[in-house]
Amino acid sequence: ELIETQYLQARNNILAENTTLLFMAVTALGHTAWRIVALWLATEIATQVYRQFRMLNRFARGVPATNFAAYWARHHAIYQTSIGLVWGATMFLFAHEGDPVSVAMTVSGLVIITSGAVPGLAYNPPALFGFVITTYALMVIRLLGFAGGDYRILAAAVAAYAFVLVLMGRLQGSTVAAGVRIRFENVELVDALRAQTDVAIAARAAAEAASIAKSQFLAAASHDLRQPLYALGLFSGTLQSLDLPDEARTIVGHVQTNIDALEGLFSGLLDISRLEAGVVATKIEAIATDELFDRIDHYLRPMADEFGLTLRFRSDGSAVLSDSALLEQILINFGANALRNTVRGGVLIAARRRGASVRLEVWDTGVGIAADDLARIFDDFIQVGNPERNRRKGMGLGLAIARRSARLLGGEIGVVSRVGRGSVFHMAQPLAAAYLVTARDVAVAVDPLAGVRVLVVDDDPEVREAIAMLLRQWHVAVDVVGGADEALARIAADSGYTVVLSDYRLPGAMTGLELVARMTAIAGQLNACIVTGDLDPGVIAAAASAGIGLIHKPVQPARLRALIAHLATGADATRG
Repeated sequence: ELIETQYLQARNNILAENTTLLFMAVTALGHTAWRIVALWLATEIATQVYRQFRMLNRFARGVPATNFAAYWARHHAIYQTSIGLVWGATMFLFAHEGDPVSVAMTVSGLVIITSGAVPGLAYNPPALFGFVITTYALMVIRLLGFAGGDYRILAAAVAAYAFVLVLMGRLQGSTVAAGVRIRFENVELVDALRAQTDVAIAARAAAEAASIAKSQFLAAASHDLRQPLYALGLFSGTLQSLDLPDEARTIVGHVQTNIDALEGLFSGLLDISRLEAGVVATKIEAIATDELFDRIDHYLRPMADEFGLTLRFRSDGSAVLSDSALLEQILINFGANALRNTVRGGVLIAARRRGASVRLEVWDTGVGIAADDLARIFDDFIQVGNPERNRRKGMGLGLAIARRSARLLGGEIGVVSRVGRGSVFHMAQPLAAAYLVTARDVAVAVDPLAGVRVLVVDDDPEVREAIAMLLRQWHVAVDVVGGADEALARIAADSGYTVVLSDYRLPGAMTGLELVARMTAIAGQLNACIVTGDLDPGVIAAAASAGIGLIHKPVQPARLRALIAHLATGADATRG
């Protein structure tokens, strides 16, 4: 079934592929001889003709009759590798060292075609690797052949983006494959239900075990998936702070945009995993709805302005008893979802007192939701009205996270919607009859990182290099080590570090938590935090029990700066 889906998408992607093809050809005519452009165009068209009239026709006829799936998976991988050579050749034909515009246009076209191809190739890893790696290898080789540091920076960014594409393709392919497997398991379950109740119970238990295994796999693999993304984000943040030419800055901006999208997906998966694992601790306190709405406005206002929509808030001045972080996340998810699905008009976020509770509502004038879809909008990765999977409309995790978070707070989400008129999402929280309003701290124009010394412990050399470069740009004195023994030796020789940031998984038998405990025994009080990609609930619980802060990779540069500033003042990073 995955192979059939792959070839179906290949047939459906013709329009998008040819649009990019024309874009590349037209833009190249201003910088390259027309005969070269025509030759490349003819080669690309010939490959399409072969695919449409040879490959797809034979595939539709079920040829060959034996080893059908394996044959076409292998055939498609070979074809995609050859296509990667054709597209990658444009770097040598259309991109010229003395013409930055030609380089930028060619790189942009290749990024567009490869990014668009990844969803269709995710089901067949050899085809994904063949197309992406071949195309980007030629891009990097060509860029490294140009003189100038800017082209080397661009080559590094291109190589990093290729890695991200492959990673995302593998993640998507695994998710889809798991979904297909679950669907077939469900078919078998229905047959078993008709035959025997006991068999149905056993099959359901097997499905639940598969779901638990999936969550355990995500927790175990998250460290390896998030580690390179963490380093990539730090390198990108460092590049953005450099004095780059306009073309290079634009490309770095595009790279950062895609990194942000990946981090958003990983954050959503992390939230789902933490909520399912039951390791999210709540801190119930009185929250003034006026202050809550101020924070939400700060987050959603740029999105509303970008979409040309109104964003209004209405509060009766009440306060609720809830967890500030979770409640804010729920309302932000509601608001962002409403803005993405509204074309004209706007969004209203309101708080209305109802007896002993406060009803929090998010109204929109959007497209509305059909009655048949209301029951499934809270499922993972479900996006009603977004069959094209437009990334600007989100990843389909916001409402799923909101429902789990609301239940953790003892609430339930309700929704009322009319197609063409809009929707209202609402939930209730207990009314706080009285609460203490504290004066906000007055901002002082002092660099919070002045005089700060940081020791970083991480076994990944890319992470060490990236974080060291970034911290030194902030004028922070930083030392980086790769293991526990080096860290203990540093602390024994110099106990004057302000902050210690350590990975959890380190070479040898010692974990990051054990290392922090040993370092504290040597140096006394230590402002330390574990920065890890590990989702194991036991690790999270152990850090909380030890009173040591723990945050998950990837950490964006702005958040990393805030974390170091908080730790430098002795603040608690556990809830960060």
